[in-house]
Amino acid sequence: AILDAATERFAEKSVANVSVEEIIEAADVSRGTFYKLFRHKEDVLTEILRPFMQGYSAKLAAIETTDPLQIIDEIIAVYVQIWRDAPTAFSLMQREAAEFYHLLKDAHQPIVTHMRRLFQIIEPHGILRADRAEDAVTLMARSAVVVLRVFDGRPDWERLFGDSMRGLLLKTNPATRPATEDSHP
Repeated sequence: AILDAATERFAEKSVANVSVEEIIEAADVSRGTFYKLFRHKEDVLTEILRPFMQGYSAKLAAIETTDPLQIIDEIIAVYVQIWRDAPTAFSLMQREAAEFYHLLKDAHQPIVTHMRRLFQIIEPHGILRADRAEDAVTLMARSAVVVLRVFDGRPDWERLFGDSMRGLLLKTNPATRPATEDSHP
């Protein structure tokens, strides 16, 4: 109940603007119960985000292809699945990351490591708009949730998100790229 109430409140107002009192009132638990489980509201945030981030990392780790266009499509598919399953946690992670990074560094670092690995596979193919894998990782990290929010609720949000991210990340949209000997079907 505490995690659910805190997730709602954090999403509405941000962690900094939510008090422990608001959380316990919304969760209908006593102050003593809260403090038996958590030291402070930041502990609640880590309990919300850590499992989410571990699942996110595992999904990225499972991408094993070396085909650069397939990697992009699989990363996009991970983002679509995460947004479908946990949009609030995904939004919280992106919005609160800078302020609470020190609390979640151990859960965040594997995500970054997997993203770097994947974009480093793509980089030598010369198809990244940003040219460098590190810049592509940063673009993905800072823009994906924003783009997901823009298209949220649209019946074709998955396609719109995928097309937008491909356009942002790739020099040429693979769907319209002219066929060459090196092209992938």
